[in-house]
Amino acid sequence: MQTTQASQGSAAVQGELWGARALDYADFQEPQVFALYAEAIRRIGIRKGGTVLDIGCGPGGFCRAAADAGATVAGIDASHALIEIARERVPTARFEVGDMQFLPFEDGSFDAVTGFNSFQYAADPVAALREAGRVAKPDGAVHVVVWGREEHTELVAALRALRPLLPPARAGAPGPFALSYPGALEALAGRAGLTPIDDGYTEVTFEYPDETTLLKGTGSNGPAVLAERSAGEAAVVNALRDAFAAFRTASGAYRIETEWRYVTARA
Repeated sequence: MQTTQASQGSAAVQGELWGARALDYADFQEPQVFALYAEAIRRIGIRKGGTVLDIGCGPGGFCRAAADAGATVAGIDASHALIEIARERVPTARFEVGDMQFLPFEDGSFDAVTGFNSFQYAADPVAALREAGRVAKPDGAVHVVVWGREEHTELVAALRALRPLLPPARAGAPGPFALSYPGALEALAGRAGLTPIDDGYTEVTFEYPDETTLLKGTGSNGPAVLAERSAGEAAVVNALRDAFAAFRTASGAYRIETEWRYVTARA
């Protein structure tokens, strides 16, 4: 019997892509979203004595912030390389390499479960959200953050520039903004048995001091790595350089406005 992608999960593919340039991602790209982490800690009330799981934790930036707020933290990511960085950053935390659809945690383990720019990469997002709800305590928070609306996200310039360099998407694959508009993420949460209680948009400015930092950061994510493997490094560098030329300031730095959508639900 043939095994479907949904039953296998997405970890094998996504972990290898996002881990290919793990140090660049940790040093130059993840810091761009630290403001999202601080807002999440405030919104869902992470504090001393709480327990938190971050799904798709990457190099552990949110886990570090939650631990600094006094919580006991855990994280899971598909990338071995990113998890190794997370373990160095938060040595007291439990980190696992695995798939978000098959979490290696007991039922009702966490006061809060978070996912930043992660659930849309699941082969079956509903199954992944259902797992998040399973490991949350009864009435615990599940806080999900995804890209905001395309027309309010200047990073779309990079996605458009890379699109011709990427292999053809599988038929019926949702686009990167499929969960960005009101109702979409809430509907998925509802199908997963979660109860949405809060939602909205927040804006974050990505700032890079120079072109080298810009290219290291934006070239470290999974889609950029996939494009490089399909079309070559030079093609990706040229595409990103051209895409972000309009956001270069007089000093040579780059400022890129991004919008994010968040939904908080109860398990």
